[in-house]
Amino acid sequence: MYKKLLAAGLCVCLAAGTLTGCGSDAGKTVAQVDDTKIEYSLLNFMLRYNQAQMQTYYGSFLGTDYWTSYGESSRDGVLEDLETMILLEKHMDDYGVSLSDEEKSAVTEAATAFMEANDAETLEAMTATQEIVERVLTLYTVQSKMYYAIIADVDTNVTDEEAAQKTVQYVFFSTADTTDDDGNTVARTDEEKAEIKAQAQEVLDAVKAGTDMDEALEAVDDSKTSYTTSYGADNGTLNDTLKEEAEKLTEDGQAAEEVIETDSGYYVLKMVTLFDEEETDEYKETIISERKSDLYSEVTDGYLEAATVTKNDKVLEKMDFVDTWELKVETESEAETEDVSEAETESAVETEVVTDAAETETASESETEVVTDAETDAAETAAETETESETAAE
Repeated sequence: MYKKLLAAGLCVCLAAGTLTGCGSDAGKTVAQVDDTKIEYSLLNFMLRYNQAQMQTYYGSFLGTDYWTSYGESSRDGVLEDLETMILLEKHMDDYGVSLSDEEKSAVTEAATAFMEANDAETLEAMTATQEIVERVLTLYTVQSKMYYAIIADVDTNVTDEEAAQKTVQYVFFSTADTTDDDGNTVARTDEEKAEIKAQAQEVLDAVKAGTDMDEALEAVDDSKTSYTTSYGADNGTLNDTLKEEAEKLTEDGQAAEEVIETDSGYYVLKMVTLFDEEETDEYKETIISERKSDLYSEVTDGYLEAATVTKNDKVLEKMDFVDTWELKVETESEAETEDVSEAETESAVETEVVTDAAETETASESETEVVTDAETDAAETAAETETESETAAE
């Protein structure tokens, strides 16, 4: 949201609905944080913009009932974000944080461009005014600067021992029930299971003899795929059975002595490397990122616990989710600007600033997760593939 609002001229439109924004409630208080009131118009603008962004990029995944089912939790998530931002603003002096004249000017210019780019009907439904848009952008700017200030002293030293990652390769031969042409479940016979195990054994024998696992697998069953994944002492998605067997392997390239049998099938496992330097370095960054996120959450949670927060449920309940909000198609120059921004460090900042992994999923959090930083690496992709495969098999 922050990046896109700073994109001059970014438009929002109502794709459907009846423009049900409650203009009469715009000045009413929906919540109060200590002595600071949060007006309906401020919350409504942030929520509607969030809806537009979510619907534009993920509407096909959300389904038709998403906002009916999760609208209130989305509203509550955005409101908590606002409460946190206000408290961060109150504690700026604690960290020597302030906004420069250049930052204030950028906020004003972006808000002006936003107001000029959208028609009066849309702005009214969003309860968007120059003042409201500037206020939102100011709060996001404060939040970003406070995030950096809070995490400035985080220990970024991570040893190889703390982050050590091993990488294994494996293939799974399923003995799960099948389904016939009529949709009936058909259990594998003992003979079929024996044949499947014999295939796994053939692959294992070839791997132990020095053959590449994929080559060995192709010779036995070219429809199957091997998976490679990394894990450490306290991370990774390798199931417990495979992890236990992997820990018995003491050399790079070593295969498990026997086919690994489970209730749902057979595994052939090989240790690719006992110390994957690249994966270890990447996991170090993950550990550092977690330390930053944990510290930020600790500080902001402390602010919330110490603050007096009240809510006006009667006004909050008036927020409905009848309208479908979307961003208008961006111009080519705007899209290029966004692509560059996505690739830079701002995406990492916004992810860590706005996200608390322990919180209930909301539309606000879902949006944030989409802009995840370098933690989404090749190891995670492999791990996700592994999880999907094992879930289907087991």
